[in-house]
Amino acid sequence: MENDHKKLIRDRVLAHSAFVRAIFSGQQKGSEVDWIKVVVRPVEIKGAIHLQFSYFDEKKDVSKNYKAEEAGPKVNELLALPFRNIFVETNTGSLQINISKKGKVLINEVKATAAPASVNLVHNRQKSRILSSENARPFLEVIGIMTKDGRIKADMQKKYTQINEFLRLVNETYSFDDFRSKPVHIVDFGCGNAYLTFAIYYFLHAILHLDAHVVGVDIKADLIERHQEKTKLLGWDRLTFQVGHISDFQPEFVPDVVLALHACDTATDDALAQGIKWNSTLIICAPCCQHELQVQLSQINTPAAVVPIFNHGILFERMGDILTDTFRAAILRIMGYRTDVTQFVPIEHTAKNLMIRSVKTSNPGNSRWVEEYRNLKAFWQVTPYLERLLIDQYAQFL
Repeated sequence: MENDHKKLIRDRVLAHSAFVRAIFSGQQKGSEVDWIKVVVRPVEIKGAIHLQFSYFDEKKDVSKNYKAEEAGPKVNELLALPFRNIFVETNTGSLQINISKKGKVLINEVKATAAPASVNLVHNRQKSRILSSENARPFLEVIGIMTKDGRIKADMQKKYTQINEFLRLVNETYSFDDFRSKPVHIVDFGCGNAYLTFAIYYFLHAILHLDAHVVGVDIKADLIERHQEKTKLLGWDRLTFQVGHISDFQPEFVPDVVLALHACDTATDDALAQGIKWNSTLIICAPCCQHELQVQLSQINTPAAVVPIFNHGILFERMGDILTDTFRAAILRIMGYRTDVTQFVPIEHTAKNLMIRSVKTSNPGNSRWVEEYRNLKAFWQVTPYLERLLIDQYAQFL
């Protein structure tokens, strides 16, 4: 019957003695869901088992706990929402439900082959990390995050947090379900020390079990040589590195995902322009040291309303940073990308803590975004560098 899969899900979530967790994510074609993801798990509160429902959107997560007799209706509410992917884990196996673009229900059941999964009933437990000593130890050792005895190095704690937060944001932003049956190609521009390049490959290849092909690009030949040695140690033949500039990169396959994490100044714009021209599905950048627009701002007839800001060097600099990223997000929206700007990690981990996340959802030229962008340009009397990179191909919109 049409709703048999819902009964399967409901029965397993409400099987209190065996239930471990359930994850609801994605949205069916033509539908909208308020939440990026909902996670359900059992918790023990004052000696009684409750089900904890954690609702995640782009800005926050909200958790609510329900007694056993209250949980059934809440599960029904979740099942009524048009989620595309549902994963349910019990201590005897797992159930994966996917709804295809045509509305077909795909069911995959896997019985546990090892010891039964344990149920963590701790309330307000620490946030789980995608990478841990249990699931990623060899890789974390090779890139210098972890010691031989499985401890995160003291001077790498912040980097470890940054890597996990990056993967969490990627996981929330895009489900990668379209790549279950075909390769996913990723380019990481300005990869530098490549901690995140190695991490995204491991996440897609070893955790999501995708046929992931990742290329890291940087101008520093010595770094690239060291990264290539590490890939050999790990036996990762689909993670490669190239020496070169972003604008000169010629991919073997058109990248589905473009990353530019802390690429300096206009290098971020070069990466965004490449992703837009390639029509890449997912573009993620964490901008760094932005100066180009500040030069333009120093030469304009300053609007009277913002003169007090321009009188202070540090405020002027931050205004330039904010405007640069505002223009970038605006252009991405014009180009058909659902875009948001979020905090990458807390400021105490790195001052470069903004991330622009963009998913291709429509054709270029939405009139609302075009008008908003043109008004912003007219007020500030500037031309963003990203526009100049795109103008030959997208002049009609910009």
